[in-house]
Amino acid sequence: MLENIKLSFKGIRSHKMRSALTMLGIVIGIASIIIIVSLISGTSEQLKTAMIDSGDSTITIALYNKENPWTPMDPSFNTLPDGVVSPDSDTIQEIKSLDDVENATAVYSSEYNIKVSHNGIENSSCVVMGVEKEYFSLKNYVLTSGRYFIDRDYDNRNNVAVISSGVASSMFTNEDAVGQTIAIGDEIFTVVGVVQNVIDESEINNITDYYLKVSMKNNDFVIVPSVSWVNFGGFDLYSNLVVKIKDVDDTVKVGGEAANILNMNITNNGYEYRSSSMQEDADYLENITQFVSILLIGIASISLLVGGIGVMNIMLVSVTERTREIGLKKALGAKKRVILGQFLTESVVLTGLGGVLGVLIGIGISYLVSLVLSMPASISIPAVAIAVGFSMGVGIIFGIMPSIKAANLNPIDALRYE
Repeated sequence: MLENIKLSFKGIRSHKMRSALTMLGIVIGIASIIIIVSLISGTSEQLKTAMIDSGDSTITIALYNKENPWTPMDPSFNTLPDGVVSPDSDTIQEIKSLDDVENATAVYSSEYNIKVSHNGIENSSCVVMGVEKEYFSLKNYVLTSGRYFIDRDYDNRNNVAVISSGVASSMFTNEDAVGQTIAIGDEIFTVVGVVQNVIDESEINNITDYYLKVSMKNNDFVIVPSVSWVNFGGFDLYSNLVVKIKDVDDTVKVGGEAANILNMNITNNGYEYRSSSMQEDADYLENITQFVSILLIGIASISLLVGGIGVMNIMLVSVTERTREIGLKKALGAKKRVILGQFLTESVVLTGLGGVLGVLIGIGISYLVSLVLSMPASISIPAVAIAVGFSMGVGIIFGIMPSIKAANLNPIDALRYE
Protein backbone atom coordinates (compact mmCIF):
# COMPACT_ATOMS: atom_id res chain seq x y z
CA MET A 1 0.00 0.00 0.00
CA LEU A 2 2.78 2.45 0.95
CA GLU A 3 4.56 1.66 -2.30
CA ASN A 4 1.38 2.42 -4.26
CA ILE A 5 0.98 5.74 -2.42
CA LYS A 6 4.59 6.69 -3.22
CA LEU A 7 4.03 5.81 -6.89
CA SER A 8 0.83 7.91 -6.85
CA PHE A 9 2.63 11.00 -5.57
CA LYS A 10 5.40 10.42 -8.09
CA GLY A 11 2.82 10.29 -10.88
CA ILE A 12 1.14 13.49 -9.63
CA ARG A 13 4.51 15.32 -9.47
CA SER A 14 5.41 14.22 -12.99
CA HIS A 15 2.17 15.71 -14.37
CA LYS A 16 1.65 18.72 -12.08
CA MET A 17 -0.57 20.80 -14.34
CA ARG A 18 -2.73 17.87 -15.42
CA SER A 19 -3.15 16.69 -11.83
CA ALA A 20 -4.02 20.21 -10.62
CA LEU A 21 -6.70 20.64 -13.28
CA THR A 22 -8.08 17.20 -12.50
CA MET A 23 -8.36 18.03 -8.79
CA LEU A 24 -9.97 21.42 -9.47
CA GLY A 25 -13.53 20.07 -9.68
CA ILE A 26 -13.05 18.16 -6.41
CA VAL A 27 -11.55 21.24 -4.71
CA ILE A 28 -14.44 23.49 -5.82
CA GLY A 29 -17.08 20.97 -4.77
CA ILE A 30 -15.63 20.28 -1.31
CA ALA A 31 -14.89 23.97 -0.66
CA SER A 32 -18.45 24.90 -1.60
CA ILE A 33 -19.88 22.29 0.78
CA ILE A 34 -17.65 23.43 3.66
CA ILE A 35 -18.59 27.10 3.11
CA ILE A 36 -22.33 26.34 2.94
CA VAL A 37 -22.31 24.09 6.02
CA SER A 38 -20.15 26.40 8.16
CA LEU A 39 -22.04 29.62 7.39
CA ILE A 40 -25.54 28.15 7.64
CA SER A 41 -24.68 26.22 10.82
CA GLY A 42 -23.03 29.26 12.39
CA THR A 43 -25.96 31.56 11.61
CA SER A 44 -28.49 28.96 12.71
CA GLU A 45 -26.76 28.32 16.03
CA GLN A 46 -26.34 32.03 16.80
CA LEU A 47 -29.95 32.77 15.94
CA LYS A 48 -31.20 29.77 17.89
CA THR A 49 -29.20 30.82 20.97
CA ALA A 50 -30.40 34.42 20.68
CA MET A 51 -34.04 33.34 20.33
CA ILE A 52 -33.87 31.02 23.31
CA ASP A 53 -32.04 33.57 25.46
CA SER A 54 -34.53 36.29 24.57
CA GLY A 55 -37.42 34.03 25.48
CA ASP A 56 -35.99 33.56 29.00
CA SER A 57 -37.16 29.95 29.16
CA THR A 58 -40.86 30.76 28.87
CA ILE A 59 -43.66 28.94 27.09
CA THR A 60 -46.83 30.59 25.85
CA ILE A 61 -49.95 28.42 25.78
CA ALA A 62 -52.87 29.76 23.75
CA LEU A 63 -56.14 28.53 22.28
CA TYR A 64 -56.14 27.58 18.59
CA ASN A 65 -58.86 26.78 16.12
CA LYS A 66 -57.74 23.55 14.43
CA GLU A 67 -58.92 24.92 11.08
CA ASN A 68 -56.51 27.86 11.51
CA PRO A 69 -53.54 26.31 13.31
CA TRP A 70 -51.12 29.19 12.71
CA THR A 71 -52.81 32.00 14.63
CA PRO A 72 -54.08 31.78 18.22
CA MET A 73 -57.61 32.96 18.94
CA ASP A 74 -57.94 36.59 20.07
CA PRO A 75 -60.81 36.95 22.58
CA SER A 76 -61.17 40.61 21.61
CA PHE A 77 -62.43 39.40 18.22
CA ASN A 78 -63.99 36.06 19.11
CA THR A 79 -66.15 34.93 21.99
CA LEU A 80 -65.11 31.71 23.64
CA PRO A 81 -66.56 28.79 21.63
CA ASP A 82 -69.00 26.35 23.22
CA GLY A 83 -67.20 23.50 24.95
CA VAL A 84 -64.06 25.58 25.63
CA VAL A 85 -63.23 27.05 29.04
CA SER A 86 -60.73 29.74 29.98
CA PRO A 87 -57.98 28.75 32.44
CA ASP A 88 -59.05 29.24 36.06
CA SER A 89 -56.99 29.53 39.23
CA ASP A 90 -57.18 25.78 39.96
CA THR A 91 -55.92 24.88 36.47
CA ILE A 92 -53.08 27.40 36.70
CA GLN A 93 -52.12 26.01 40.11
CA GLU A 94 -52.07 22.47 38.67
CA ILE A 95 -49.67 23.63 35.93
CA LYS A 96 -47.50 25.39 38.54
CA SER A 97 -47.21 22.10 40.42
CA LEU A 98 -45.54 20.32 37.48
CA ASP A 99 -42.00 19.24 38.39
CA ASP A 100 -40.24 21.22 35.69
CA VAL A 101 -42.32 24.41 36.02
CA GLU A 102 -40.90 27.34 37.95
CA ASN A 103 -43.95 29.60 37.72
CA ALA A 104 -47.01 30.30 35.58
CA THR A 105 -49.46 33.15 35.10
CA ALA A 106 -52.45 33.92 32.91
CA VAL A 107 -52.41 36.97 30.62
CA TYR A 108 -55.08 39.07 28.93
CA SER A 109 -53.89 40.42 25.60
CA SER A 110 -55.03 41.97 22.35
CA GLU A 111 -52.82 42.80 19.38
CA TYR A 112 -55.02 44.78 17.03
CA ASN A 113 -58.33 45.66 18.64
CA ILE A 114 -57.22 48.20 21.28
CA LYS A 115 -55.81 51.60 20.33
CA VAL A 116 -52.96 53.21 22.26
CA SER A 117 -52.30 56.93 21.83
CA HIS A 118 -50.66 60.01 23.36
CA ASN A 119 -51.38 63.58 22.28
CA GLY A 120 -52.69 62.44 18.91
CA ILE A 121 -49.80 60.02 18.29
CA GLU A 122 -51.24 56.54 17.85
CA ASN A 123 -49.47 53.18 17.98
CA SER A 124 -51.73 50.68 16.25
CA SER A 125 -49.25 47.79 16.13
CA CYS A 126 -48.45 47.26 19.80
CA VAL A 127 -49.78 44.46 21.97
CA VAL A 128 -51.77 45.44 25.05
CA MET A 129 -51.57 43.00 27.97
CA GLY A 130 -53.22 42.70 31.36
CA VAL A 131 -51.00 40.78 33.77
CA GLU A 132 -50.78 39.51 37.31
CA LYS A 133 -48.04 40.67 39.69
CA GLU A 134 -45.72 37.72 39.03
CA TYR A 135 -45.65 38.27 35.26
CA PHE A 136 -42.48 40.37 35.28
CA SER A 137 -40.59 37.72 37.24
CA LEU A 138 -41.25 35.29 34.37
CA LYS A 139 -39.89 37.50 31.61
CA ASN A 140 -36.40 38.84 31.11
CA TYR A 141 -37.37 42.47 30.55
CA VAL A 142 -34.84 45.05 31.65
CA LEU A 143 -36.36 48.01 33.50
CA THR A 144 -34.75 51.13 32.03
CA SER A 145 -36.72 53.70 34.04
CA GLY A 146 -39.52 53.85 36.59
CA ARG A 147 -40.88 50.76 38.32
CA TYR A 148 -42.95 47.64 37.90
CA PHE A 149 -46.42 47.24 39.40
CA ILE A 150 -46.73 47.08 43.18
CA ASP A 151 -49.44 45.68 45.47
CA ARG A 152 -51.09 49.10 45.79
CA ASP A 153 -51.73 49.20 42.02
CA TYR A 154 -53.82 46.02 42.30
CA ASP A 155 -55.47 46.85 45.61
CA ASN A 156 -56.60 50.32 44.42
CA ARG A 157 -57.20 49.30 40.79
CA ASN A 158 -54.82 52.04 39.65
CA ASN A 159 -54.74 52.87 35.95
CA VAL A 160 -50.98 52.49 35.54
CA ALA A 161 -48.94 51.05 32.68
CA VAL A 162 -45.49 49.69 31.93
CA ILE A 163 -44.50 50.24 28.29
CA SER A 164 -41.76 48.89 26.06
CA SER A 165 -38.90 51.09 24.91
CA GLY A 166 -40.31 50.88 21.38
CA VAL A 167 -43.59 52.47 22.46
CA ALA A 168 -41.72 55.05 24.56
CA SER A 169 -39.51 56.15 21.67
CA SER A 170 -42.43 56.41 19.24
CA MET A 171 -44.75 58.36 21.54
CA PHE A 172 -42.38 60.31 23.79
CA THR A 173 -39.61 61.36 21.44
CA ASN A 174 -37.96 64.10 23.48
CA GLU A 175 -39.31 63.49 26.98
CA ASP A 176 -39.23 60.92 29.73
CA ALA A 177 -42.20 58.59 29.38
CA VAL A 178 -42.45 57.88 33.13
CA GLY A 179 -45.15 60.09 34.65
CA GLN A 180 -46.78 60.80 31.29
CA THR A 181 -50.24 59.57 30.37
CA ILE A 182 -51.43 57.42 27.50
CA ALA A 183 -54.91 56.57 26.30
CA ILE A 184 -55.76 52.89 26.03
CA GLY A 185 -59.13 52.73 24.35
CA ASP A 186 -61.15 55.36 26.23
CA GLU A 187 -59.22 54.99 29.49
CA ILE A 188 -56.31 57.18 30.63
CA PHE A 189 -53.29 55.41 32.16
CA THR A 190 -50.17 56.81 33.81
CA VAL A 191 -46.85 55.35 32.66
CA VAL A 192 -44.91 54.12 35.70
CA GLY A 193 -42.16 52.13 33.97
CA VAL A 194 -40.30 51.54 30.71
CA VAL A 195 -38.72 48.18 29.91
CA GLN A 196 -36.17 47.31 27.27
CA ASN A 197 -37.62 45.26 24.41
CA VAL A 198 -36.80 41.56 24.23
CA ILE A 199 -34.90 42.50 21.06
CA ASP A 200 -33.00 45.75 21.42
CA GLU A 201 -33.38 48.76 19.16
CA SER A 202 -29.95 48.43 17.50
CA GLU A 203 -29.55 48.84 13.78
CA ILE A 204 -29.56 45.90 11.40
CA ASN A 205 -25.88 45.29 10.66
CA ASN A 206 -25.98 41.79 9.27
CA ILE A 207 -28.29 38.96 8.22
CA THR A 208 -28.57 37.64 11.78
CA ASP A 209 -29.83 40.99 13.05
CA TYR A 210 -32.33 41.05 10.19
CA TYR A 211 -33.77 37.63 10.97
CA LEU A 212 -33.90 38.44 14.68
CA LYS A 213 -35.94 41.54 13.90
CA VAL A 214 -38.25 39.69 11.53
CA SER A 215 -38.64 36.57 13.66
CA MET A 216 -39.40 38.28 16.95
CA LYS A 217 -42.92 39.61 17.29
CA ASN A 218 -44.37 41.85 19.96
CA ASN A 219 -41.44 44.27 20.20
CA ASP A 220 -43.93 47.04 21.06
CA PHE A 221 -46.22 46.40 24.02
CA VAL A 222 -48.15 48.08 26.80
CA ILE A 223 -48.73 46.21 30.06
CA VAL A 224 -51.40 47.07 32.65
CA PRO A 225 -52.50 45.37 35.88
CA SER A 226 -55.03 42.59 35.28
CA VAL A 227 -57.57 44.35 37.53
CA SER A 228 -57.56 47.35 35.17
CA TRP A 229 -58.01 45.26 32.04
CA VAL A 230 -61.80 45.06 32.21
CA ASN A 231 -61.98 48.89 32.11
CA PHE A 232 -61.09 48.89 28.41
CA GLY A 233 -60.51 45.32 27.23
CA GLY A 234 -64.14 44.53 26.69
CA PHE A 235 -63.66 40.90 27.74
CA ASP A 236 -62.42 39.07 30.82
CA LEU A 237 -61.17 35.86 29.22
CA TYR A 238 -57.49 34.99 29.50
CA SER A 239 -55.80 35.09 26.10
CA ASN A 240 -52.89 32.84 26.99
CA LEU A 241 -50.86 31.31 29.75
CA VAL A 242 -47.17 32.10 30.26
CA VAL A 243 -45.15 29.31 31.86
CA LYS A 244 -41.56 29.65 33.04
CA ILE A 245 -39.61 26.39 33.01
CA LYS A 246 -36.56 25.40 35.03
CA ASP A 247 -34.54 23.93 32.16
CA VAL A 248 -34.77 25.07 28.54
CA ASP A 249 -34.10 21.50 27.41
CA ASP A 250 -37.51 20.52 28.83
CA THR A 251 -39.40 23.13 26.79
CA VAL A 252 -41.26 20.80 24.46
CA LYS A 253 -42.08 18.24 27.19
CA VAL A 254 -43.38 20.80 29.69
CA GLY A 255 -45.31 22.68 27.00
CA GLY A 256 -47.09 19.47 26.03
CA GLU A 257 -47.90 18.59 29.65
CA ALA A 258 -49.29 22.05 30.40
CA ALA A 259 -51.37 22.10 27.21
CA ASN A 260 -52.78 18.65 28.04
CA ILE A 261 -53.98 19.92 31.43
CA LEU A 262 -55.88 22.73 29.73
CA ASN A 263 -57.24 20.47 26.98
CA MET A 264 -58.74 18.08 29.54
CA ASN A 265 -61.49 20.64 30.10
CA ILE A 266 -62.31 21.08 26.39
CA THR A 267 -65.26 19.17 24.93
CA ASN A 268 -65.23 20.91 21.54
CA ASN A 269 -63.02 18.89 19.17
CA GLY A 270 -62.51 21.89 16.89
CA TYR A 271 -60.26 23.69 19.37
CA GLU A 272 -57.18 22.96 21.40
CA TYR A 273 -54.65 24.68 23.64
CA ARG A 274 -51.16 24.50 22.21
CA SER A 275 -47.78 25.64 23.46
CA SER A 276 -45.22 27.72 21.63
CA SER A 277 -41.79 28.90 22.72
CA MET A 278 -38.59 30.40 21.45
CA GLN A 279 -37.04 26.92 21.72
CA GLU A 280 -39.70 25.47 19.41
CA ASP A 281 -39.36 28.42 17.03
CA ALA A 282 -35.61 27.91 17.04
CA ASP A 283 -36.02 24.18 16.34
CA TYR A 284 -38.37 25.00 13.47
CA LEU A 285 -35.83 27.47 12.11
CA GLU A 286 -33.10 24.86 12.42
CA ASN A 287 -35.18 22.39 10.41
CA ILE A 288 -35.61 24.99 7.67
CA THR A 289 -31.90 25.82 7.58
CA GLN A 290 -31.04 22.11 7.46
CA PHE A 291 -33.33 21.67 4.47
CA VAL A 292 -31.78 24.68 2.73
CA SER A 293 -28.32 23.40 3.60
CA ILE A 294 -29.06 19.97 2.08
CA LEU A 295 -30.44 21.62 -1.04
CA LEU A 296 -27.37 23.82 -1.48
CA ILE A 297 -25.03 20.92 -0.75
CA GLY A 298 -26.82 18.92 -3.46
CA ILE A 299 -26.17 21.72 -5.91
CA ALA A 300 -22.51 21.97 -4.85
CA SER A 301 -22.14 18.21 -5.24
CA ILE A 302 -22.68 18.58 -8.98
CA SER A 303 -19.15 19.98 -9.18
CA LEU A 304 -17.95 16.84 -7.38
CA LEU A 305 -19.67 14.74 -10.04
CA VAL A 306 -17.94 16.77 -12.74
CA GLY A 307 -14.67 16.40 -10.86
CA GLY A 308 -15.18 12.64 -10.61
CA ILE A 309 -15.73 12.39 -14.37
CA GLY A 310 -12.51 14.36 -14.83
CA VAL A 311 -10.67 11.92 -12.57
CA MET A 312 -11.99 8.93 -14.54
CA ASN A 313 -10.98 10.58 -17.80
CA ILE A 314 -7.44 11.34 -16.66
CA MET A 315 -7.01 7.85 -15.21
CA LEU A 316 -8.06 6.32 -18.54
CA VAL A 317 -5.45 8.52 -20.23
CA SER A 318 -2.91 7.39 -17.64
CA VAL A 319 -3.69 3.72 -18.31
CA THR A 320 -3.21 4.31 -22.05
CA GLU A 321 0.09 6.16 -21.50
CA ARG A 322 1.44 3.42 -19.23
CA THR A 323 0.29 0.40 -21.23
CA ARG A 324 3.85 -0.85 -21.83
CA GLU A 325 4.68 -0.35 -18.13
CA ILE A 326 1.64 -2.42 -17.19
CA GLY A 327 2.62 -5.12 -19.68
CA LEU A 328 6.15 -5.27 -18.27
CA LYS A 329 4.91 -5.60 -14.69
CA LYS A 330 2.50 -8.37 -15.64
CA ALA A 331 5.25 -10.16 -17.59
CA LEU A 332 7.38 -10.04 -14.42
CA GLY A 333 4.59 -11.69 -12.44
CA ALA A 334 2.46 -8.81 -11.15
CA LYS A 335 -1.05 -10.05 -10.45
CA LYS A 336 -4.28 -8.31 -11.46
CA ARG A 337 -4.99 -7.13 -7.91
CA VAL A 338 -1.57 -5.44 -7.73
CA ILE A 339 -2.22 -3.46 -10.93
CA LEU A 340 -5.78 -2.74 -9.81
CA GLY A 341 -4.57 -1.53 -6.39
CA GLN A 342 -1.90 0.73 -7.93
CA PHE A 343 -4.27 2.65 -10.19
CA LEU A 344 -7.09 2.72 -7.65
CA THR A 345 -4.70 4.11 -5.03
CA GLU A 346 -3.56 6.79 -7.48
CA SER A 347 -7.18 7.80 -8.10
CA VAL A 348 -7.96 7.96 -4.37
CA VAL A 349 -4.79 9.94 -3.59
CA LEU A 350 -5.66 12.41 -6.35
CA THR A 351 -9.20 13.02 -5.08
CA GLY A 352 -8.10 12.88 -1.44
CA LEU A 353 -5.61 15.68 -2.02
CA GLY A 354 -8.35 17.62 -3.77
CA GLY A 355 -10.60 17.04 -0.77
CA VAL A 356 -8.00 18.28 1.73
CA LEU A 357 -7.26 21.37 -0.37
CA GLY A 358 -11.01 21.96 -0.75
CA VAL A 359 -11.49 21.79 3.04
CA LEU A 360 -8.63 24.23 3.70
CA ILE A 361 -9.87 26.66 1.05
CA GLY A 362 -13.47 26.30 2.28
CA ILE A 363 -12.48 27.05 5.89
CA GLY A 364 -10.43 30.05 4.78
CA ILE A 365 -13.25 31.49 2.65
CA SER A 366 -15.80 30.81 5.42
CA TYR A 367 -13.83 32.86 7.93
CA LEU A 368 -13.21 35.57 5.33
CA VAL A 369 -16.94 35.84 4.53
CA SER A 370 -17.69 35.79 8.27
CA LEU A 371 -15.28 38.67 8.81
CA VAL A 372 -16.45 40.78 5.87
CA LEU A 373 -20.22 40.21 6.18
CA SER A 374 -20.38 39.74 9.98
CA MET A 375 -21.90 36.30 9.52
CA PRO A 376 -20.95 33.68 12.13
CA ALA A 377 -19.11 30.62 10.83
CA SER A 378 -19.12 27.26 12.59
CA ILE A 379 -16.62 24.69 11.34
CA SER A 380 -17.83 21.17 12.01
CA ILE A 381 -15.08 18.56 12.44
CA PRO A 382 -17.44 15.70 11.45
CA ALA A 383 -18.42 17.67 8.32
CA VAL A 384 -14.75 18.11 7.43
CA ALA A 385 -14.05 14.39 7.93
CA ILE A 386 -17.11 13.44 5.87
CA ALA A 387 -16.10 15.85 3.09
CA VAL A 388 -12.60 14.37 2.82
CA GLY A 389 -14.00 10.83 3.01
CA PHE A 390 -16.56 11.68 0.34
CA SER A 391 -13.87 13.02 -1.98
CA MET A 392 -11.89 9.80 -1.56
CA GLY A 393 -15.08 7.86 -2.22
CA VAL A 394 -15.40 9.75 -5.51
CA GLY A 395 -11.87 8.58 -6.33
CA ILE A 396 -12.84 4.95 -5.70
CA ILE A 397 -16.08 5.14 -7.70
CA PHE A 398 -14.63 6.92 -10.70
CA GLY A 399 -11.25 5.19 -10.52
CA ILE A 400 -12.54 1.65 -10.47
CA MET A 401 -13.22 1.39 -14.23
CA PRO A 402 -9.77 2.62 -15.36
CA SER A 403 -8.15 0.39 -12.72
CA ILE A 404 -10.07 -2.67 -13.94
CA LYS A 405 -9.10 -1.82 -17.50
CA ALA A 406 -5.43 -1.66 -16.50
CA ALA A 407 -5.64 -4.93 -14.53
CA ASN A 408 -7.25 -6.78 -17.44
CA LEU A 409 -4.70 -5.76 -20.08
CA ASN A 410 -3.13 -8.71 -21.90
CA PRO A 411 0.62 -8.54 -21.11
CA ILE A 412 1.68 -9.56 -24.64
CA ASP A 413 -0.57 -6.93 -26.26
CA ALA A 414 0.58 -4.37 -23.73
CA LEU A 415 4.27 -5.00 -24.47
CA ARG A 416 3.60 -4.60 -28.22
CA TYR A 417 1.70 -1.30 -27.64
CA GLU A 418 3.34 1.75 -29.23
